[in-house]
Amino acid sequence: MSPRIDQAELRRRAVEGVRDEVEAFGSAAPDSLLIRREGLLAAVVPAAPQRSIFNSVYYDDPAALAAEIDDLQATYESHGVRAWTVWVPEADRETARMLGARGHSLDSAPRAMAMELTELGAVPPAPAGIEHGPIGPAACVGLNDRAYGYGEDGFRSALAGETATRWHGAYEGEAPVGCVGTIAVGDDCCVTGVATPPEHRGRGIASWLMARALAEARDAGMATASLQASKAGAPLYERIGFRDLGLIEMWELRR
Repeated sequence: MSPRIDQAELRRRAVEGVRDEVEAFGSAAPDSLLIRREGLLAAVVPAAPQRSIFNSVYYDDPAALAAEIDDLQATYESHGVRAWTVWVPEADRETARMLGARGHSLDSAPRAMAMELTELGAVPPAPAGIEHGPIGPAACVGLNDRAYGYGEDGFRSALAGETATRWHGAYEGEAPVGCVGTIAVGDDCCVTGVATPPEHRGRGIASWLMARALAEARDAGMATASLQASKAGAPLYERIGFRDLGLIEMWELRR
């Protein structure tokens, strides 16, 4: 049996997965852009100017972020972005204080979660009337907008183009009723875009579809899976086998 991956490495993978989500955010819409600097990556998405989730900054070097923060703010403002956020690991209190002093506020604190795919259980049977099938990004962004209550400036504006995300779909007849996105990051499967519209919740669609996607990743040789979970989503992921590895905060500046 291969050695277990320790908790510190699992947390590193869960936090690092944010970088690849930021890359997807900044590479889908025609007028979006990515700012790449040593130690940080930022997505600028003018098509969703009020949605800080898409206009977000990942960093792994606090000094690099501090050196670039003025230029980042100027870039967002010059592109008409009214809300943007910085993902801050729970342990980095100095960066949180710096952002707070600049007018950012703590908007959300998702849980960083990860698991070893050797611990994945058997894929449960499909919910009644539900089938797995290929699905494109256009259908998935529509499902995410419905799931999260976003309007025209949501996922459809920011993420309808092709990215590195691989989408997995659930169908009832010909209608898509759920999706899960995965991004390969080395031998980690970063999970993103998990969505079930309100009228289809409570049927086990998301947990079944995610188990299928993770089993596929495991069979392809991936070692781990990681994600950032909302308060509502965390219990579902824990039931699948994800470990709660602490917070990763979103410090938002909204004008």
